[in-house]
Amino acid sequence: MPAPVTVLIPNFNGEKLLEDCILSALRQSLPPSEILVVDDASTDRSPQLAAELGARVLALPENRGFAHAVNFGVLQSATEWIAIVNSDVTLARDWLAQLLDAASFNHAGYACGPITRRDQPDILDGSYDLLSRGACPWRAGSGFPLAALRPPEGFWLPSFTALLIRRDLFLEAGSLDETFGSYLEDVDFGLRISKLEQRGLFVPTALASHVGSATFGVWSYRATRLSSRNQLLLVARHYPNGWFRRFGRAVVAGQLLWGLLALRNGVFRAWLLGKLDALRIWNVVRDGFTHMDPARLDLNLANCELGILKWQGNPARSPYWRWYFRLAGRGKS
Repeated sequence: MPAPVTVLIPNFNGEKLLEDCILSALRQSLPPSEILVVDDASTDRSPQLAAELGARVLALPENRGFAHAVNFGVLQSATEWIAIVNSDVTLARDWLAQLLDAASFNHAGYACGPITRRDQPDILDGSYDLLSRGACPWRAGSGFPLAALRPPEGFWLPSFTALLIRRDLFLEAGSLDETFGSYLEDVDFGLRISKLEQRGLFVPTALASHVGSATFGVWSYRATRLSSRNQLLLVARHYPNGWFRRFGRAVVAGQLLWGLLALRNGVFRAWLLGKLDALRIWNVVRDGFTHMDPARLDLNLANCELGILKWQGNPARSPYWRWYFRLAGRGKS
């Protein structure tokens, strides 16, 4: 009997990878009720391919980003659970069974597991997100051996690369914010969902693999500009009044260091334009939104940074994090 789950796959020109994604969903030991591909006005054969493989395809008239595709797909689904899966992800055969069993048994609202690199199955692409006070998230474990996997301790954020979530919880949390479009929309959602006091699970045995940056490319101009903008939008949306006194040193350090990475990768202009994009809509994003309680945000971000240090070591293995903690100091946990 199919599980009460819709596997929702947002797609844009994913012909080269979409087949493997859909086939891995079809071959689940616990089959889903439906596979739904929401297509963002692709110009390749990926929508036709998805239909040929048996997926229901919803074709959008224009590409409005990952967040819009996911929101539209959730509204068009009728199952209790939604499995949101990137088109460049391949699921282990028991991925859905592992997550659904664990979430149901523990009365959790959402669940996710570790994700490895497609071309290096013993290396983590990531697992869950940890957000620094500088508003730069880290996909925990990225680049580390799978054998070094650390389940989250304390506050963490679910990744939408491959996530199982209750449909009613997704809607209660307000869906993905389409202002973000693509990149960090799941971090924003994770911060909002944390206010609902909903339990989430990380299931270390629920494996998936990921190509990563298959749509726009690693350090592409568009990805850099969107990420740069959306980092500041996280501050506008979630940091409390007087945030600069509390977090300014960390935000300046985190953002400038990320700008140096963009410079090294030849996309500094995209980084700079992303910051200007954010400043242009700062007031619109910030006004009318209930920001997180300052003491609670302090604690959550300090816990995230402690998690980063537990992964990275002290001094941190990554030059970015090593310099970040030198410049920003440590948060109060």
